[in-house]
Order: sequence, then C-alpha cells, then structure tokens
Amino acid sequence: MENNDVLGRKGPSRRAFLSASAASAASAASAVAAPIAARAATASAATTTSRSIRPNLEFDPDLIGLLSQIDPDRIQATILRLTQFGTRHTASSQTDPVRGIGAATAWVAGQMQAIAATSSGNMTVQQQPFVQPVSSRIPVPTTITNVIATLAGTASPERFYVVTGHLDSRGTDVLDFTSDAPGADDDGSGVAVVLELARVFATHQFPGTLVFATVAGEEQGLYGSSHMAKAMAGVGNDVQGMFSNDIVGASQAFDGTKPDPHTLRLFVEGIPTAASTNQIQLMQFVGGENDGAARWLRAS
Repeated sequence: MENNDVLGRKGPSRRAFLSASAASAASAASAVAAPIAARAATASAATTTSRSIRPNLEFDPDLIGLLSQIDPDRIQATILRLTQFGTRHTASSQTDPVRGIGAATAWVAGQMQAIAATSSGNMTVQQQPFVQPVSSRIPVPTTITNVIATLAGTASPERFYVVTGHLDSRGTDVLDFTSDAPGADDDGSGVAVVLELARVFATHQFPGTLVFATVAGEEQGLYGSSHMAKAMAGVGNDVQGMFSNDIVGASQAFDGTKPDPHTLRLFVEGIPTAASTNQIQLMQFVGGENDGAARWLRAS
C-alpha cells in the first residue's frame, strides 16, 4: 500500500479539511460509501473548570452539495471496466489496444479528457511518462505513465492538494506480467474514486489547485508516485495535502474485521521527524502530536 508523507503547512486558523472517498469493488451488489468531509471550528476558550474542550463541528454546505453528486453506479462501472483489461501489470503490454497497462492508461486518459471538457477550460490533463531503470521488480527498462488532471485554483493557485490512486495491478508473483490480474480492489477502487472526484469537482472552482492523478509502478516500488512527487518538487509546487487511495471500500480488513463506512483512518505523521528533542518532549507532554503539520490542512 502506498503511503507518502507530504508535510502540509499549518493555516492561520485551526480548521481541518478532511476529504476522502470509499468505493466497493467486491461485487456488483456491493455498496459505495460516500466521501466524508467536515470542518472543525475554533475550539471554545479554556475555562477554569476541568471540562474537556471539544471542537464545534460544522458541515460545509458546499461540500455536502458535492457529495450528493457522487454516483455509485459510475464508480462501480469504472471498476468493472478496469478489470476488463485483463492485467494492468506495470510490465504488461504498452501497445495492445485491449489488454495491459497501455490500454488501461489510454482509457483513463480519455476519461480525464472528457471530464476536463466540462470544466470551462479550468482543468488540464497530461500524461507523464518516464523510463524506470532495472530494479529487483523491473527486469528491463520500462516506461511508466502517470495520468494527471489539474484543476487550477482561483485565489491561491500556488497551493496544491493531490489525490491519487494507482492504476497498475499484480498477481501473487509480482514479476508475472502475463497472467490475469484484474485488480478490482487493488487498486481499481482507488482509480475509480479519483475519476469520480475529478468529474464532480471539474465544474467548480476552488481557491487552491486540485490535482487528480492515476500513478503506475506502485506494486514495483512506488515509482509512479515518487516520480510525480519529484516533478512537483522540482518546479516548486507547494503541496499542502495529499490523499493516496489504495484499496478503498474493501469488504473486510486483512484480519477479517468488517469496515466502518463512517470512520476515516489517516496514515499521517504525528510528531514531525525534524522536530527537536525539546519539541518532541513538549508534544508528548501536552498531547500535541495531533497538531503536527501533516494533520492540519487549510479549509480555504
């Protein structure tokens, strides 16, 4: 599972913008959980009593309106279509028009272009190919292609928020690029979420820039997402938040635990790795690990 730590920058207020989506890829009858979005208002001032301070949660009406546009049938149809490429292994065919990673990449790019056409020119789409050298899971130099849709921000476009899912799939043998590897849950579900969010958001405008991307080479070593991150850093993009959707809406956890569609678990840095010893001790003393930069995204 991809797990990229991207440090954000704490905003002027203690508001959190948490947005994610869940899609079921288990069967045609599976339900789809909608994204969860909430905004935490500033906590009330401390009093002389021992009463705990709790934030006053307010649901953003604009976000609620966006969530109502999520179409579970489209998500399911996207996942089904992705399985029909047979395999999306990173080393599978780049040229076969119906089977392999090349055909899947072309299809996703077409979907992104169709979505961008509804954005009144505010969304652009690019394919980002690069050649990955030989590694333990890449037997020959291999072209890996990310598909990236960018919705330009209006007020502060220099702030970037990124959502990804990985297009490639694999079987039990990570080097087997010929056998079927439909990858409905891992990670057709994540790609479906990215496409659906791009579709819904494309007709709206936001202060910051939103990036919707499908990356490849994940199963071989996070190559696509690493390349994308380096490219963004190379041109000075200020990435303040990132969600990697890798297996969403699964029928159960690895230990058999049933999922809770109303709970969002974030794998983000608590205590910053660059914090000094004194800063770490202070955070541990006051419980301030929840105030880490990666846990706070500006709401606007």
